[in-house]
Amino acid sequence: MNKIIYISIVLLFSIFACEKVIDVDLNEAHPGIVIEGNLSRSPISAEVRLSKTGSYFGESSNDKISGATVIIKNDFGESFSLIEFENGFYKSFEITPEVGATYTLTVETEGEVYKASSTLHQTVQIDTLSYFYDEGFGFMDEGYLLKALFTDPSEIENYYRIKIYVGDTLKNENNDFIIFDDRVIDGNSIEITLRGNIFDVGDTVSVELISLDKGAYEYYNGFQELINVNPGSAAPANPTSNISNGALGYFSAWSSDKKTVIIKE
Repeated sequence: MNKIIYISIVLLFSIFACEKVIDVDLNEAHPGIVIEGNLSRSPISAEVRLSKTGSYFGESSNDKISGATVIIKNDFGESFSLIEFENGFYKSFEITPEVGATYTLTVETEGEVYKASSTLHQTVQIDTLSYFYDEGFGFMDEGYLLKALFTDPSEIENYYRIKIYVGDTLKNENNDFIIFDDRVIDGNSIEITLRGNIFDVGDTVSVELISLDKGAYEYYNGFQELINVNPGSAAPANPTSNISNGALGYFSAWSSDKKTVIIKE
């Protein structure tokens, strides 16, 4: 019988570039292209953003890469071309991701070809999402905290990310990035207390549990180390990319489950 493992997570890390502009040092010994590719099952979406390393942590539209050929293929032999909806942003509505399938992204631009593959893992359901009142201690304020319970599939390497929303707005500050793997929780029921985000009565709060593959997880781990380097230190190695030909960034096929609660007294 599976046992329940209780985990208390203090949110100390930072979000990644395509969702928030982050001011950190990037090791640009070999400047080039940044590829940020996401293929999601829930909701169904295929999006790729292309830019130069100069805009990796910036917003300059001048550094976005337009006119590229962007294709995603699955291991069933199907191929899908992504359309450029705006400068440097490519999207497809034709792909229906299948659990267990491997998807290969190919980007051709400026005479270069970049490739990456990612396998879509099964959705891991959130069994329950609840909350409780905490009186606070030390630097922690009083208020309501969230608890999420889910069951990790056994004998499979699983990698997770958690996103938190208030209403329809993603919590996207420097203390809202959560990733973890199942090395010590494999096959067990997991109850996670999400410390660091305090909620008030009346808040509508959602938690999304995202199932990643190893390549995306390793990228986020490297990005996390880059974010948390001590001020004044030399920039560490760039985040581990699963994209060929020296590109920075990642390509990730992922699935997710989302649950919502309304905080009441």
